[in-house]
Amino acid sequence: MNYFEGIAKITRPWMLLGLLLIGLLPALSAQTEMLSAKQSVQFALQHNTLIQRSKLETQKTQAKVREAISIGLPQVNGTGGFNYNAILATSFIPNIFQGKPEELVAVRFGTNYNTTFGAELNQLLYSQTFWTGIKATKELEQFNKLSEAKTAEDVAYNVVKLYYQVQTLSKQRDLVKANIEQVTGLYKATDLQYKNGLAKKIDVDQLRVNIVTLSAQRQNLDLQYEQAMQGLKFAMAMPLDAPIVLTDTLDGADLPVLASGSDQTASYKNKIDLTLLDKQAQLLQLNTDVYKAGYFPTLSFHVNFNRQGQGNNIDQLKWFNNSVLGLSLQVPLFDGFKKSNQIQQASIERLQIIEDRKRTEQSLQLQYGNARQQLYSTLNTLTALKENGVVAQEVFNVTQKRFKEGLASINDVLQTERTMREVQTNYLTTLLQYRFALIDLDYANGKLMQLFN
Repeated sequence: MNYFEGIAKITRPWMLLGLLLIGLLPALSAQTEMLSAKQSVQFALQHNTLIQRSKLETQKTQAKVREAISIGLPQVNGTGGFNYNAILATSFIPNIFQGKPEELVAVRFGTNYNTTFGAELNQLLYSQTFWTGIKATKELEQFNKLSEAKTAEDVAYNVVKLYYQVQTLSKQRDLVKANIEQVTGLYKATDLQYKNGLAKKIDVDQLRVNIVTLSAQRQNLDLQYEQAMQGLKFAMAMPLDAPIVLTDTLDGADLPVLASGSDQTASYKNKIDLTLLDKQAQLLQLNTDVYKAGYFPTLSFHVNFNRQGQGNNIDQLKWFNNSVLGLSLQVPLFDGFKKSNQIQQASIERLQIIEDRKRTEQSLQLQYGNARQQLYSTLNTLTALKENGVVAQEVFNVTQKRFKEGLASINDVLQTERTMREVQTNYLTTLLQYRFALIDLDYANGKLMQLFN
């Protein structure tokens, strides 16, 4: 064995191990993530683009507040200039040099080169518009923070509803699968009886048709499940190809626990929607105050210092200093009724917001009442459907047994199977409505986000 064969023999196991690890990398990187409803909402709150955009809007408003404050800080500017007077300007002055003041003579003043460097400082001393504007921008920052919280609440509301909708479809798939297995078992037994001359061919055909129908229903549910799952991932801002498993179950076993939510007291008056409208009305009032502040005078202080160089040769400039300090007062006298019309518009907008708040409060009250009524209604229906489901399953089992004994027809079996499936579907649909009613109740009360903190 030569040197290279020895090296190959030694390294071959490590190469195989490396290739195995490389092959496992995609599987390791695509691990399935287990998510509860709470975890799904928390993921969405961290990654949803609407929430991220709302946060950026808040940051932008904070920058606007700092921008507004900067107007009241000292404003310092540097100045500089250089001029070459190619042809000096000509002026006429009385000819006092020759004692002829009535005669005008043309003279030229200045130097060939002129340069100036300096600095200027301006400081606002009094402006009612400035101080009112500062207050308005700070309130705007609070408004955007409320908007951010409202966006988060809406995202959580949509995600948790989609979560349980996916779980409902998953449960429906499981039920149809179980029904297919039951009917398939009956089909095999009946087909065997037919081959032994103990059953009719029409019975076998009817069972086969029922299996095909159930299989098509299962395929449709698979498609609906995948579509709903993609919708949930989109709402969460999760990659659409990410494998996830939803861990919370949609089960009637927790109905007594969920029913305690029906005792919640109405607190929709504290809903963030109303707080937003109140803040918006406050902003419009401040906007009116800003326009009114435009009638007040504005006082500012300024100081500048300049160093000027003059001369006919650029290397022989004579330098001089000068400085000016002063106050500037601006008093508005007449603007063509501009501010008056602006004040009127802002006042009308505020009255509109007040009307919007009344309507929103009524809408929240209606939403709360509907959710509460839906909760009681679906709870009553669920109790009946749960009992009916047990009875329908028992009837199907008895009818199936009687069919095997030759005491019932295949039509009786199929009819009881359809009844059982209908009761199961109605139960799941009502259970989902019950979940939605609980979510709507918490949403209307402004308590939804407390479930995910």
